[in-house]
Amino acid sequence: MKHMTYDNWLQYVNDELDEETRNHYENHLYSCDDCLELYLQAVEANEFQLPELTTSFTDSVMQQVQGMVKGEKDTSKAVTQNKFRKQTITHYILAAAMTLILMSTGVFSQLMNVAGTIENNETKQPESFVHSFLNKKDSILDKFENNFKEGNQ
Repeated sequence: MKHMTYDNWLQYVNDELDEETRNHYENHLYSCDDCLELYLQAVEANEFQLPELTTSFTDSVMQQVQGMVKGEKDTSKAVTQNKFRKQTITHYILAAAMTLILMSTGVFSQLMNVAGTIENNETKQPESFVHSFLNKKDSILDKFENNFKEGNQ
């Protein structure tokens, strides 16, 4: 396995190599710890040569981003509210129109007649088990009391 020198890694960090060589170096980093150590040293050495970004640049970019986000939220919120209002009004109009149509055709009165007919035609429900048991209990107690009274006389 051929190892790269520190100068080779400096060229890699400074982006002075062609694409094929860069790919070869990257693949070599996966398998070689010694070259990885040299690469990290080259990155640290090159770190001081890079221009430093000022915080004012970062702050100005963040302010612009926040301004855009607020503007988008406000417009999207207004659009959403308008859509909601239009949808609500449309639903109310449709409900009122359907009510008027159903009232004018007599559907509601027919439904009331059908409900009344169903109530009248229902057969009497058979007596429940509990209700019949309670009635029998009362009759048994009555018979017991009558027998007791006759026996005492």
